[in-house]
Amino acid sequence: MTPHHTYIRSMDQQEGLNSLSALADQVPENSKVLDLGCGAGVLGQFLALQKKCTVDGVTLSQHEAALARPHYRDLLVADLEGINLAQAFAGRQYDRIICADVLEHLRNPEQILDACHSLLAPKGELLASIPNASYSGLLLELMQGEFRYRTEGLLDRTHLRFFTRHSLIRFFTEKGWAINALSTIKRPLDDSEFKAIHPDSLPPAVIRYLLALPDALTYQFICTTRPDTDACAQQTTALLEHNAEAHPSFSSDLYWGEQGQLNESCKHTLRGRIGQYHQNLRFELPACNTLQPVLRWDPADRPGFLHLYQIHLYDHQGQLRWAWTPQKSTPLGLSSTPCSNIHLQPASATAPNAMLLLLTSDDPWWQLPIPPDVLRQCLASAGCVLDIELGWPMSADYAALSQSTHAMQADLTRADQEIQHWQHQYATQTHALHTTEHHLQQEIQHQLRISTHLRTLLEDHQHYIHSIEASRSYRAMQKLGRIKQRLLNSQHLPTAPAAPAEPMVNAAPSAPVPPPPTIVPELSPSNAPTTPDTADCAAPAIPTPAITATAAEAIDIIIPVYRGLDDTRRCLQSVLQASYAQPHHIIVINDASPEPALAQWLRELAQQEPRLTLLENESNLGFVATVNRGMALHPTHDVLLLNSDTEVANNWLDRLHATAYRDAATGTVTPLSNNATICSYPRFCANNDLPPGFDTSSLDHLCASTHPNASAVIPTAVGFCMYIRRDCLNQTGLFDTENFGKGYGEENDFCMRAHYLGWNHQLALDTFVLHTGGVSFGESKTPREEAAYATLQRLHPEYDALVQAHLQTNPAQAARNALDEARLRLSNLPCILMVTHSLGGGTLRHVHELAQWLTPRANTLTLIPLPEHMLRLQWLNPTAGYTEDFHWPNDAIALRTKLQQLGVKHIHYHHLLGLNPGLMQLPLELGTTYDFTAHDYYSACPQVTMTLADHRYCEEQGPQQCSACLAQRPAPTEESIEDWRMRHRHFLAQARYVLTPSRDTARRLQRYFPQAAIRFVPHLDIPQNQELPPQKHRRIAPDGHLRIFILGGVSANKGGEVMQAVAQAATRHRAPLELHLLGYPHRPMPTQPHTSLTVHGPYNDADLALLLERLQPDLIWFPALWPETYSYTLSAAILAGVPIVAPNLGAFTERLSQRPWTWLEPWNTTPDDWLNLFLNLRQRYFIDGQIPPPAPAAPLHATDTNLLTWSYEKDYLA
Repeated sequence: MTPHHTYIRSMDQQEGLNSLSALADQVPENSKVLDLGCGAGVLGQFLALQKKCTVDGVTLSQHEAALARPHYRDLLVADLEGINLAQAFAGRQYDRIICADVLEHLRNPEQILDACHSLLAPKGELLASIPNASYSGLLLELMQGEFRYRTEGLLDRTHLRFFTRHSLIRFFTEKGWAINALSTIKRPLDDSEFKAIHPDSLPPAVIRYLLALPDALTYQFICTTRPDTDACAQQTTALLEHNAEAHPSFSSDLYWGEQGQLNESCKHTLRGRIGQYHQNLRFELPACNTLQPVLRWDPADRPGFLHLYQIHLYDHQGQLRWAWTPQKSTPLGLSSTPCSNIHLQPASATAPNAMLLLLTSDDPWWQLPIPPDVLRQCLASAGCVLDIELGWPMSADYAALSQSTHAMQADLTRADQEIQHWQHQYATQTHALHTTEHHLQQEIQHQLRISTHLRTLLEDHQHYIHSIEASRSYRAMQKLGRIKQRLLNSQHLPTAPAAPAEPMVNAAPSAPVPPPPTIVPELSPSNAPTTPDTADCAAPAIPTPAITATAAEAIDIIIPVYRGLDDTRRCLQSVLQASYAQPHHIIVINDASPEPALAQWLRELAQQEPRLTLLENESNLGFVATVNRGMALHPTHDVLLLNSDTEVANNWLDRLHATAYRDAATGTVTPLSNNATICSYPRFCANNDLPPGFDTSSLDHLCASTHPNASAVIPTAVGFCMYIRRDCLNQTGLFDTENFGKGYGEENDFCMRAHYLGWNHQLALDTFVLHTGGVSFGESKTPREEAAYATLQRLHPEYDALVQAHLQTNPAQAARNALDEARLRLSNLPCILMVTHSLGGGTLRHVHELAQWLTPRANTLTLIPLPEHMLRLQWLNPTAGYTEDFHWPNDAIALRTKLQQLGVKHIHYHHLLGLNPGLMQLPLELGTTYDFTAHDYYSACPQVTMTLADHRYCEEQGPQQCSACLAQRPAPTEESIEDWRMRHRHFLAQARYVLTPSRDTARRLQRYFPQAAIRFVPHLDIPQNQELPPQKHRRIAPDGHLRIFILGGVSANKGGEVMQAVAQAATRHRAPLELHLLGYPHRPMPTQPHTSLTVHGPYNDADLALLLERLQPDLIWFPALWPETYSYTLSAAILAGVPIVAPNLGAFTERLSQRPWTWLEPWNTTPDDWLNLFLNLRQRYFIDGQIPPPAPAAPLHATDTNLLTWSYEKDYLA
């Protein structure tokens, strides 16, 4: 039941707007009075103490009766519609019976009139105050589509009957009561609960008609009546006279005082009339002795426009001391004095001699440009006057002009800021260029001096060498050197470590192997691996690599094999099928494979393929010793180490060879691969699947055509496919078998040793080699990896720093991005940009869900904010690694260009938190459509969740409440609530659709953004046609605990404090309850055994269903304190079929509508009441076994029918 509201009234006979004072005036002294509906007894107290009256009364609540009883002779607590007044006050006659704001609260007020007949003295009267239902504020609100009940006022929530002048007179006369007097209580619009409504928001003709109606500003009627049937008809006509025409007004304030020290104590307020074209406001000023006096004029307390004709300042003797007119050369002095929310417009045709002032908020002001000396002299004595001649026409056009001008002003401000930023950047860059130029000039002069010095040294050394060569000793040493060289050549010393004899398969050591067939059956076109979409992704012909250094005479492709027949077969077939321009040898080394089928297949292949040499180790040597054997085989050849779980394509080797010799200092080359740590593509340092529609050949083609002859420096090669130049190998030495055993870390050690000798390592960006990973050398690598890494750190302490620096800079990311961009262009799918915040949660989950749903239909990019005004653009695809960062606004043009290049055709905004407001203009700048999904209320509420500072629902009580909230917690942009909502209103009104995941969210947003195309569409986690599981509930023992689970990250506005308070209360009362947080709280909280709370910690969304199945909660509780828009954790609870307790707020009511084993409770339930509820549920349903009624059905609203016709399937890509 709704609690009874106590009405607080006061008696102030000097206040003309007080209905109680007006009623008290109609009561003679020493009267006997019956006060019906007396409330807290304010009127009775006044009559008893001031007029010596004897007062009886009736009130509805005991609380009010306790306040009123000291001043009443008899006071009954009763419902007026249930009490027999004649019987309750039998035998008493009253001079006056008073119904002060009572009759409108009754279903049948006619019975009160009947009862009062017998209680009035012969000359007694009934006095009543009654609200006016034809008050212009109420009608204005109704004309704007609103009929909002309030706690008090004309639309009090408890009002059941409504009266106008006509219906009130008819009400009394039809019951036989004559009206002796009918007076009114007037109230201007801006003093009523309807003050937020601006009269000039409607056409002038409508306003004039409305305000010309009788009682346009009558707030209440004061009626004096008596029983007299004969007089009723005669008085009715006289009382229906029209009131004088009413007018809406505005308040204008003038502040005076010291510069920067204005306050409310030094202010005059005058009222002006809206709709009057000429009027004067005369402010009389007191004396004010200050050194730097100022006058600040606040033209009005509302947005609108006015015509300003002239301003005159007179001293106390009436002498004109200062004047302003529109013809002055500096209108308003706005260029020299402060002002706010006032914008100048050209004079209108209706007022050519006036300046048009557009007031864009309810607090415009202007510091008048009066010379300080003049103003100081005028304020030295009291009585000076500021006379302002102005006019305020009424037109809805100006309200619209106000909004557009404010938006334009905001745009201009942002543009000015951007211009200033670029000017600063230009000045900074210019200074930097001048500084650099100066340094370069100094460096050039320094280098010239060094060059001159070196040239002198060179000449000295040449002269010295020439003198040595001409000596007799030098000629003798030359002869000795030639003799020594002949001796060395005669000994045939090897230049590389000796290798064991190479047993050739199927051949004796002393006899050459006859030429085998040149065709390998497995590589026939019918057996070659193909991918259906390969042809679609074929790139142009691969360019011929450019070589700029002297190359080795041939390349040994060394493939060590241990296990994995299928992978090895695929690897060797791809190597043999590829095309080659460079001389090469294919050397396969079987490292004593434990798989007989693999060994047999290798021998058969070696018999068939002349390009392949098969070596077989008698025992397992491990990877390091095996490849060392291969690298020592031909001392003049480059080597290419290739894992047997790889696949190559096209002229892959030629491109790696070209990269190796493009720079004389390149020692090793590694290609891109799907699984190669720092050489991985698409995602850096990840094990990737091949992108859909691509095989190894087509992806290699894409790399070659996108990045011809391109490479990037890396700190170390990756051993799955590692090209090593022979000169680098000779200098560096073979792999270190002593320290790196059977493998892992040996290539990193080699690269570090080469690095110390001046060699670099390159990533070939034009080549792709597939690597499945993990089969070449069998056993788990974890222990070996740990030992090898420790050895690597011991031998090369700086290795980790080099790698970490590379991970931070990721220099090949731009190349990966370019490949992803090429894939995007080849896909021929529309590209959609999702704009959201960077906080994760349900918003990001929905973005990922939507992207996954779109995958076969469109490509999805995301744009999220980062610190320092950065933005991150990503391709939201598990087979893509595209990531690029932009600064806003410095890189705004680059970002827009990139989005155009990527083919963005539509933008979907999911959140604007953390984003520069300029990003709201992207659709206009790109010429695209856009949607907006409301995951919360950020567009209407800068606090996001419509909660106050205590993290509880604000109940949306109006702009004043919002302004007070922003005074404590400003908006991110520091805008007023009006400006904030106006900006978002403009943005949402132009969106194709504004999507809401619940009807409740849609209804709330419609109140703030009625022109937006709002559509209701649930998220995609539960398909619309999916059958939900039945509810599961279990009985618990009489001494068992009820296990209550709360899911997810529980912040303060999600009820974190309430949860803790319930847990503490359960502990204090030793209640048989357990609270389990399957997630994490917003702050550290005491847990078991100190309180009845267990925190299980974070979880992955994909694991939640399994966790609920395993942990078996009795019920799941959602203690949210704000109107949630959807709740993914609620979806998980529904799919788990667990009993649910939730607040009757937000999306919960509709998503749980009529669900069995579900309880919807008031959102503001106290912790003690929650505890009692859980104990009651435990006993009745979980122990006694009663079956609870289902949750109440969610009410449908008239506007809901427009929200049910939208779906992602039919409408999103239309």
